[in-house]
Amino acid sequence: MLGSIPSAIWIAKIARGKSFDIRDYGSKNAGLTNTFRVLGWKPALPVVFLDLLKGFFGPWIAIKLCEAQVAAGGADYSHWVPLVAGLLVILGHSFTCFAGFRGGKGVLAALGVFLALCPITALASFGVWIILTVATKYVSVGSIGACIALAAFSTMGYFQLPFPPEKFNEGLWITCLLVAIFVIVKHKSNIKRLINGTENGFGSKRKK
Repeated sequence: MLGSIPSAIWIAKIARGKSFDIRDYGSKNAGLTNTFRVLGWKPALPVVFLDLLKGFFGPWIAIKLCEAQVAAGGADYSHWVPLVAGLLVILGHSFTCFAGFRGGKGVLAALGVFLALCPITALASFGVWIILTVATKYVSVGSIGACIALAAFSTMGYFQLPFPPEKFNEGLWITCLLVAIFVIVKHKSNIKRLINGTENGFGSKRKK
């Protein structure tokens, strides 16, 4: 339910009126990039915070509940409950029950999730996003590259390679891989436009 809060859709309605649906304009995606392109930075800014926060607090709440369970003398479910919570937040964001099950692509929500579960890996992947987005002027390239980085960094962590310096259990590693694949698949329309040279980018010096 937390993940299903359709931030971009509701913020767009607040900005333009109840009849306005961000999914009818631009790329027709209920996400940050389309909100920025269609409505500008002011409505886009709260979308950033809301998507990040709901992504973060899903697994964070699960972690705290597991800690309370252990403190009360109960079983420790922290090795899997926060992971499931994180997955459900991303699924809720992408298939929101509050807006006809048509949500966003899960990039910001996923960043929030992994900031709670494995912050170093999340920040490293976000760094890849910044580099690729600035270099190519395509947010979609940055997002896809960040997903590939997430999968690569989590694999390195799981097999105890030098980077990133975090301990990964098998469940967290699999969760990273599943989310990376899911978000990339959600970008299939962007990939087609990138191949055809019709993808929308920022600035006049976009690289094909």
